[in-house]
Amino acid sequence: MTEIFGALAGLLYVYLEIRQRRWMWIVGGVSALVYIFVFFRVGLYAAMAFQFYYIVASIYGWKKWGAESSAESTQLTIKMPLKIAVVSMILIMIATLLFWFILERIDSDPMPFTDGFIVALSMVATFWVGNRYIEHWYLWFIANSLSIYMYILQELYPTMILYIVFLIASVVGYMKWRKFKRVLNL
Repeated sequence: MTEIFGALAGLLYVYLEIRQRRWMWIVGGVSALVYIFVFFRVGLYAAMAFQFYYIVASIYGWKKWGAESSAESTQLTIKMPLKIAVVSMILIMIATLLFWFILERIDSDPMPFTDGFIVALSMVATFWVGNRYIEHWYLWFIANSLSIYMYILQELYPTMILYIVFLIASVVGYMKWRKFKRVLNL
């Protein structure tokens, strides 16, 4: 039942993300709290740790989107600086290797490399969405695809269904965000 509640909160989050509604950060924080317990139960410790990160990122996103004038009604994307993209890719590689190294030493993580890579992608994607970079949808597409594979193998079927919806939403979200006003900086 806990997993189903987390999945429903996750669905509401992605709907609000596509529409660029500030409340997505609150809903995402609630979903993260629930998934801390779900992932702990099955031993996906990197996925569980990401939920703690996501709670902090939700606070960041809530404040950042609130600081922007009328974030609820302003639908826009920010042009990502090349430097941010390059640094982010390097951080994804380093974080993946670090998480993999750590998770290899935890006996119960069934998929340490995949788990670590998904978390590294998701951490950067969450930072990118907090800054309204449209490119975050690319990272979500990759992370969601890998998550579906991992959750099927772990028999987390409600979560797998959620990530199928997330995968579809990453395409829909990208298409919708392409229509928003594009700016250099806020």
